[in-house]
Amino acid sequence: MKQHNCLICMGSNTYKEANIQWAQKQLTSYFPDIRFGSEQDTLPLGLTNPAHFTNQLAKFSTLLSMEKIKSICKQLESMAGRLPNDKKDGMVKLDIDLLIYDYQNLKESDLKKDYVIAGMKELDW
Repeated sequence: MKQHNCLICMGSNTYKEANIQWAQKQLTSYFPDIRFGSEQDTLPLGLTNPAHFTNQLAKFSTLLSMEKIKSICKQLESMAGRLPNDKKDGMVKLDIDLLIYDYQNLKESDLKKDYVIAGMKELDW
């Protein structure tokens, strides 16, 4: 089976410290070789809530399919208490996005954000 190289970004603007730390622990249990970049404080984009975000990139390798990784991310968001209408209300308890799977850029617009570019450099991506 082939190892897949993955880059994810997670963020939170609600109980940020606790949610990011919890996500780090959970992600490490799924992906033991995961390497986290620095946490970055960012302004909200497109939300009415003025609360700043904590964002963090991480890279890992896995035998899992892209679909399985996305499913794990959504499951962790739900376990952290994220509800479907939260984002509409400007609350993001936890957001985890798979940005790159091997050489496939899955979130082209996110890859242009300054904090993502900085995180990718930090992680030698």
